[in-house]
Amino acid sequence: MEKSLSSATLVKPIVKDPFAELDVPFGYGRTESYLLPKDPAWMFLFWEITQSTFDYLKSQYGDETLKNSRTIIRLHDVTGVESFNGTNSLEFYDMPVIFEARSWYINVPKTGRMYVADLGYLTTDGRFILVSRSNSSSVPPGRVSDVIDDKWMIVEGDFQKLLKLSGADYIGLGASELMQVVGQRWKLTELTPSGSPSSWSSFALHLEKVEKEDEDIWLEADCEIIIYGSASKNAIVSINGKDIELKDGKFSIRQHLPAGSVVDLPIRARNAKGDKTRQLMIKALREQGK
Repeated sequence: MEKSLSSATLVKPIVKDPFAELDVPFGYGRTESYLLPKDPAWMFLFWEITQSTFDYLKSQYGDETLKNSRTIIRLHDVTGVESFNGTNSLEFYDMPVIFEARSWYINVPKTGRMYVADLGYLTTDGRFILVSRSNSSSVPPGRVSDVIDDKWMIVEGDFQKLLKLSGADYIGLGASELMQVVGQRWKLTELTPSGSPSSWSSFALHLEKVEKEDEDIWLEADCEIIIYGSASKNAIVSINGKDIELKDGKFSIRQHLPAGSVVDLPIRARNAKGDKTRQLMIKALREQGK
């Protein structure tokens, strides 16, 4: 039998492990834990607990107490809590954990909240023995924001200008009109000193000038009102019979106001039992003359 003596059989590639020279320690000799957000529904907790910490806890509470206790993560909801001390959280949730795992994924009960994770022992008599406390970390709400910022509102006039600059007015033109637009653009490119096509912005400005010279003058306007206010913290507020959501006791809505119409907007606040109410009436009249 002949043996193949090609270079492919004699030369073997040497693959070097890129991580072989990295000296990554297993631990850093400190008892600490860190809480990170993963997505709106999950957080990630990783930690290190030194042997000296375990020895100290045994000396304080006894080896038998720790053996009979459960190891848990106590997740505290600290949303809006200025100085968390372990006992003043809004609410907390316990979940079993294995300390040797050194990391754990946590399914948060509520999105859009701030959390702190405590690692510790839960004794048979209900006491919690803290081993390590993490940093505070928040998860996003996981929904479209309901904050309405009026500064981002585009009025009808600005919208029409943007629409014209986009060239949307020329979609669906007849053959003769379309050839006229193309001819105007072609003449514009011939006027450039270098002979290269001009920018779209220059073309748009030229077309806007032509339109102003050719078309009749026109004017359009529309109107809407913004209704805002505040009520008691636990009040249920309705506008025109529809309940609205309060944000820290405040509310704000936008209402279209057609020309020549009268809009009645009753605003009513009531308590949970419905035996106490307050009511206001807003009337708006839009007069549009020529």
